[in-house]
Amino acid sequence: MNIFPPSFSRRYFFATGIVGLLLVTTPANYSGGIEAILLLIYSSIVTPIFEELIFRGYVWNQISVIFKRAVPVYLWSSVLFGIWHLGYSDSLAFRVGEGLPEALIWTVIIGLCYGLVLGLLRLRTKNCYSTILLHGAMNIFGR
Repeated sequence: MNIFPPSFSRRYFFATGIVGLLLVTTPANYSGGIEAILLLIYSSIVTPIFEELIFRGYVWNQISVIFKRAVPVYLWSSVLFGIWHLGYSDSLAFRVGEGLPEALIWTVIIGLCYGLVLGLLRLRTKNCYSTILLHGAMNIFGR
């Protein structure tokens, strides 16, 4: 699945350090109690690993069998990633109430935008590790 790059250059060590530093210094670690810390770990470590291994790993490789060119693979995995975010509607329903249809549309649009950015990185680096790092960093700020 091309999870890791063929060799870890200084850029990968640097990026890993920066994301780790962001995670440790996030204000939620110190103001929201244990619940906030657990939510931060879940949304910035567990979710990116899970989603990136699925979409920029497994799905990417499966779509690559169908489409031989990289651009359709990139676009389809991004679209599927956006649609995947409809699954987060249960947590949205409690927060938005009557505005749920509009919130679902925005959830897909934001998921698609995330997918386009992450897919472009996957296309360029040809590994999932870089997308896991970026996804984790984006989730630190986008929770």
